[in-house]
Amino acid sequence: MSLSTYLVQRGARGTWQLRVPIPRALHAPGKPKERVKSMGTTDRRIASDRALAVLDEWKREWATARGEVVAMPAGLLRPTSDVSVPALVLAQHEALLQRLEDQRRALPADDEAQDAEMAKRAADLRRLTRRHADGDDASFRAMADRMISARSLPIVSGTTEYEALVAGLAESAIEALAIHQRRYSGELDVEPRSALIREERQRKADKAKPGETLLELFDRYAEQRLAEGRKRDDTLKQDRKVIEQFAAFVGTDRAITSIKPEHVRDYRDTLRQLPPKWRDRADMRGLSMREAAAKARLAEMPRTALSTVNKHLSTISPLFAWLIKERWDLSNPCNGLFHDKVRGKNPRPPLGTDRLNKVLASPLFSGFEADGKEHRPGEVCSNDWRYWIPLLCLFTGMRIGEAAQLRAEDVSKHDSGAWVIDIQHAPAKGQTTKSGQSRASVAHTKLVELGFVKFVEERRKAGGDSRLFPELVANDRDQLGAEPSAFWRDYLTRIGVKSGADGLGAHSFRHELADRLRVEVGLVDDQIAVALGHDQKSTTAGYGAVRQGTVRFLAPVIVQVRFDGVEFGNGGLLL
Repeated sequence: MSLSTYLVQRGARGTWQLRVPIPRALHAPGKPKERVKSMGTTDRRIASDRALAVLDEWKREWATARGEVVAMPAGLLRPTSDVSVPALVLAQHEALLQRLEDQRRALPADDEAQDAEMAKRAADLRRLTRRHADGDDASFRAMADRMISARSLPIVSGTTEYEALVAGLAESAIEALAIHQRRYSGELDVEPRSALIREERQRKADKAKPGETLLELFDRYAEQRLAEGRKRDDTLKQDRKVIEQFAAFVGTDRAITSIKPEHVRDYRDTLRQLPPKWRDRADMRGLSMREAAAKARLAEMPRTALSTVNKHLSTISPLFAWLIKERWDLSNPCNGLFHDKVRGKNPRPPLGTDRLNKVLASPLFSGFEADGKEHRPGEVCSNDWRYWIPLLCLFTGMRIGEAAQLRAEDVSKHDSGAWVIDIQHAPAKGQTTKSGQSRASVAHTKLVELGFVKFVEERRKAGGDSRLFPELVANDRDQLGAEPSAFWRDYLTRIGVKSGADGLGAHSFRHELADRLRVEVGLVDDQIAVALGHDQKSTTAGYGAVRQGTVRFLAPVIVQVRFDGVEFGNGGLLL
């Protein structure tokens, strides 16, 4: 079965999903019979590339579970090679040097025989240099063809890589003959003049010991940070992507001690030349960072923000700081290379009364044309995540991802009379929080009036999946809130509330509540932080086991928010 059979588009935005039947032998009572994962893109080609890796992982997992090995379909395999052109050239250069020396040593030791040998090699050097300068590389093309055939290398004649191999072989032969001549003319400590061979020799000398590559050291660092509770698992997964890209740039097998400030500076400046999210672009698929940067410069593409460049350095630098603390004999090559006084230009502002009224009177809340056309007036009513998630953020202050993962059993009535929503940190159930702790939030009475509790009861009666929004599928970072975030950025733009990168989105509903708590209730920022789920760092905070922000504190606070000036009628809010 082809990959296209497994890829389907879902949701209003047409995001591609990978949906693959689980092998019958692995079916279990009450468990899904299909595996589903969002590819996080509406681009079919990008989705196909991502799906290859995911499908490979799933098949290996299923094969292990069945105690057998399942081969990947031939059409999904990609030929790879861990032998670079510079490595091949250096190996050929060293082999030729050794052969020249062996031939010389095999001759009689008298000066006449040795001089005749050196004269012959000098003639060889002149001839090869002249032919190469004239473009006559036929012998080296034949050598390249024999090398490719003998090693089964995935290098195709006529490609840039093939031409680089031919040129490198010619350079290696000329350099070997030149070194041989110079050495026996009195230059005993002769060094190659070829930049290609010098750089590859240095790279070979700088090769990491087993277990000490950049990625292997990062994994040790990540394991310790996770155990210490200083970083979350998702954060470390994103950090690893940066380290993977940096390692590919400087050399995946490069010794950590050989990475100098000039290498980090080169990475920083190359990254700056790239467009945002360059690896997801179809026109840059398969290109290295340098190749993509060169293409971006020629096409005058948008450049990566300085704040993003600094973010990459802020991921690389702590790894070196940790290694120094672990008594590695090195210095931090990121020091002094951060861009100064750079701040992100993507704030998360509240909506404000006028924009909030415009949103609540828009088609999604008063009747829209059809799925995918929620911004156009019509007769269709929504009773799913598109409607409820922004209202949950507005009336409780919870985050988008927290709202997206809610289950029917998370909603209950407190003995104080308030409706409480438990925001669970339960990874086994697919529920997580930013702090790694569960907490309670209190629903504003307006949310109850609008029918949220009724909606929850209907989900309970439906049985099966108890999630309030089962149609949401996690992205490749296992985030259920990704689709609502993208949807609301797009929707706010379509109804004329959002303009460009102004920061407005689903998160703005949560920030709106923060402003209302500040202005209408009179809370100070420390209290607002607790109401929105932020822990206060203090000595007292470490006392006791009760989570900050109890229901008895939150209930009377939330009910005091009046939403002055907000028009909850006026044709909006159907339910």
